[in-house]
Amino acid sequence: MGRVTAIEIGLYYTKICEVDFKTRNTKVYKSIIFDTPENTIEDGYIRDKNNFADELRRQLKQNKFKNKNVAFTVASNKILSREVTIPAVKDNRIMDIVHAEANEYFPMDISEHVLTYSLLENLPETKQKKIMVFAAPLTLVKNYYSLAEMLDVNVVALDYIGNSTYQVMRHLQGGEVNFIVQINQQNTLVSILRGGALAMQRNVNFGVASILDVLRGYGDFENLSPAECYDLICKKRFIKKNLSALDDDVNNIAVEMVDDVMEEVFQFVNSINRVIEYYNANDQEHKVDKIYLVGRGTKIMGISELLGNELNLPVEIITALHGVTFRKYPPELKEHLDELFSCAGAAINPASFVPEEMIQKSLKKDNMRLYVLLLILVFVASGTLIFTGYIAREEERTKQEELKAEREKYLYIKEVFEEYERSVAAMTEAVWLGKNAESYNENLNELIAALEQMLPTNCIVQSLSVSDDAIFVSFVADSKETAAQLLVQLKKIPYIGATSVSGITENAEEESGAATVTFSVSMTWNPDYTGEEGTENEQ
Repeated sequence: MGRVTAIEIGLYYTKICEVDFKTRNTKVYKSIIFDTPENTIEDGYIRDKNNFADELRRQLKQNKFKNKNVAFTVASNKILSREVTIPAVKDNRIMDIVHAEANEYFPMDISEHVLTYSLLENLPETKQKKIMVFAAPLTLVKNYYSLAEMLDVNVVALDYIGNSTYQVMRHLQGGEVNFIVQINQQNTLVSILRGGALAMQRNVNFGVASILDVLRGYGDFENLSPAECYDLICKKRFIKKNLSALDDDVNNIAVEMVDDVMEEVFQFVNSINRVIEYYNANDQEHKVDKIYLVGRGTKIMGISELLGNELNLPVEIITALHGVTFRKYPPELKEHLDELFSCAGAAINPASFVPEEMIQKSLKKDNMRLYVLLLILVFVASGTLIFTGYIAREEERTKQEELKAEREKYLYIKEVFEEYERSVAAMTEAVWLGKNAESYNENLNELIAALEQMLPTNCIVQSLSVSDDAIFVSFVADSKETAAQLLVQLKKIPYIGATSVSGITENAEEESGAATVTFSVSMTWNPDYTGEEGTENEQ
């Protein structure tokens, strides 16, 4: 296809690049960043398409972007993602598996979502593939396709910013483990790459808008535009050097304003720290030893210094990537080229969302072309028969054999379908075996930990026994009220089903006269518990 026009639409800024499509070494031939019209974008959705389309059309014309093939990258909290491992099937079979297992990947109703995936890594030692599966609301996908219709352009890809960032950050020549924090306009994308492969990706609810919203809530700043407010926080320090620093470290700015900004930043730092701790705990041999910052938020004065001080790790701001070359750009973009990485990444290897109706429309168009071609062939064949009736019988037989051979070329479709049915049956059997291999007693460690947390100080466990479907615990408490309190707490445990109490006896010590209550509790495992309650939605 050659080049495409890559577009990333943000809350405050929209980025456009003319870039090579699906090439190893990415060249950006032309690029611009312009202010998004106010109140047109909300969490990735284009709410005022007419207003935005007019401005986008004007920018494309003014900057001479003539390529009609467009690749969008979308940043939205509505898009779900899940890292999964599947059997090592052919690439053209992966989407079948994604559709078949979608309800397992996302335990919710995804009938109104569009699915796609990105291949992360081949695992030859286990004969598996590691992929990232994405699910975007159908309304969001159609939102961008309808914008394309208004602009009279052809959508060649509709990517998720998480995949666009991953594709371009694979060029980062850092260490064995690259911990990349991309501070965007509305959120922060944390990507951990090990050996060039994506090991983990998380979405953090913090972006440039988090600080701008705080400042624009004060009278001195409420009339500033987002661009003016952003320039201010890049030139003037509103962020302390560390969370416990004195207020005089921030240019004598009002204490209340600094506290509000630091409250947002505090949540951001804690979220980054939790991701690091989680990754380090699960991979002791390849711990995070450096933080790479990229994106518009890196220019906020003090943000990189605060991260380095609080997380006790070196911080490096990425301004260039090996394999990504910018050929032509306005002078004012020289200090902002790093903000275009995710936009350009949409053209490298997009995990494109395509609604079913677009697929059917494409198939109908292809079928129509085939029908026209067949019709032409029929007319040609008829004319040939009319004007070549004298051709010998052996020549006609030869043509007949050629047609039979042509027909047999397409008989492989039946074999492919039968192979697909066998694979689906094997997968269904594997899923059934996996579910039936599970045991309720896998929750025993969690139950013991829960008892340690909720057990009243005046209550002890005398004994505990477990069967395949029940748990029996003997307690000693100082009163029936304490026992009742414990029973209320037990019923809150999601993987515990019915509970019953028996053998309640009251005793009094002869010397001290203190009363004790001994009782037994039998509990059953909750058969409806799936283990998903309370877990964090991983993006």
